[in-house]
Amino acid sequence: MRAFWAIAHNEMAQLYRDMWYLFLLTIGGMASLIIMAYTMSADIERVETLMVDLDQSRESRRFIQALQNDTFFALNFMAGRRAAEQHLQEGTARVVIIIPADYGQRLNRGETVQVQALIDGSIPNIAEPARAHLSALTRRLAQDVLVEQLTRQGMAAAASPAFQPRVRYNAALKTIVSVIPGMMGIVLSISAVGAASALGRERERGTFEMLICTPLGRWPLLLGRVCPYVLIGLLDVILFAAIGHFIFNMPLRGNLVLFVLLSCAYLFAITSTGVLIAQFVQTQHAAMIITFMLFGIAPAYLSDIFFPVFTMPAWLQQESALMPATHFTAIARGIFLKGVGWQALWPNTLALLLTGMVMSTLAYLRFQKKLG
Repeated sequence: MRAFWAIAHNEMAQLYRDMWYLFLLTIGGMASLIIMAYTMSADIERVETLMVDLDQSRESRRFIQALQNDTFFALNFMAGRRAAEQHLQEGTARVVIIIPADYGQRLNRGETVQVQALIDGSIPNIAEPARAHLSALTRRLAQDVLVEQLTRQGMAAAASPAFQPRVRYNAALKTIVSVIPGMMGIVLSISAVGAASALGRERERGTFEMLICTPLGRWPLLLGRVCPYVLIGLLDVILFAAIGHFIFNMPLRGNLVLFVLLSCAYLFAITSTGVLIAQFVQTQHAAMIITFMLFGIAPAYLSDIFFPVFTMPAWLQQESALMPATHFTAIARGIFLKGVGWQALWPNTLALLLTGMVMSTLAYLRFQKKLG
C-alpha cells in the first residue's frame, strides 16, 4: 500500500509541475462541457421572421398575435414583399410570411384563403421545424375560426376526438436536457486520456526503464499512475452535475451519491482501457489521440447521446453495447431525468465493472510481458 501511495504521490507531483495540463483536466473539462452543450443542442428558438401584412385587418392581427406567442419566431415587420424577399435571399431572415390584402374579407365569407410562407431551405434543420410550426398554427387558427362562424350562425360545432399528450421526464422536450448526461461521459474521457499519457510520458522522457527496474510490484506501478486521474475524474463528475443542474436546468430526480458511486465504475472502465492502450504505443501523444478517439469521438455517434442506437444496424448496436459511454449515458439519464435507482441501473454498472476488470487484467499481463 505504501508503494501505491508513493507512485500516486509522484504522479500528482508531475501534474502539479505541469499546471497547464492540470488546468486542462479540470477547468478545461468544464469549459468543454458548457461549449458542447450550447453548440450541440438542437433546440431552435427566435428564428428571424419577416411579416408582410397587406390586409391590416382584425383577422390579420389575430394571426400575427398567434405568431408572436410562439417563441420559435422572432417577428419583424416589413412594408413590402420585394424587400422581405431580398432579406430572405441575403440570409438576414429565415422565414417570410405574407398575408394577402383580402385575408379578412374572405375569411369572414367562409372562403378558403392562403397565407404565403417563404422559408429558407438552405438550412434544413431550421426550415423543417419552421414549416411544422406554421402548419400547426394555421390548423389551430382554422379550427377556432370555424367554431366562431358556427356559433354566430347558432349552430354547435361538431365534437372531435381529443388528443392530450403528456410528456414525462422532459416536458419541454429540450434537447439540451437530454444530451447533457451523455456529454458528461464524453468530457470525462480526459481521465482516460490522462491515464494513457502517464506511461507514454515515461517512455518519452527515457525513464520507463528506471521505472520497471524498481522493486515495486506491477499493481502499485499501474494503479499509482491511474489513481490521480480517477480522483480528478470524480471531481469533474461533481462539477459537471452542478453545471448541468444550475446552468442548463437539468433536473436531479435521483440520488446524487448513487450517481457519483456509479461514475466510479465508468472511470474505472475508461482509465483501465487507457492504460492498456498505453502498453502498445511509444509516445504520449499517440496514447492521447487513440484514447480520445475511442472515448471522446466514437461515443458521440454510437452511445445513444445524439443518435438513437435502435435505428442503427445490428452490428453497430452490438458495438455500442461494448462502449462504456453507452452505459454511462443510461445511468446519468436514469438518475437525473427519471430518478431511477440501483434496481434499474445494475446491468449497466455490471457492464462497466466487467469492462474495467478485463481491461485492467490485460494491462497487467501486458505490463508483465514488457518486464520480461
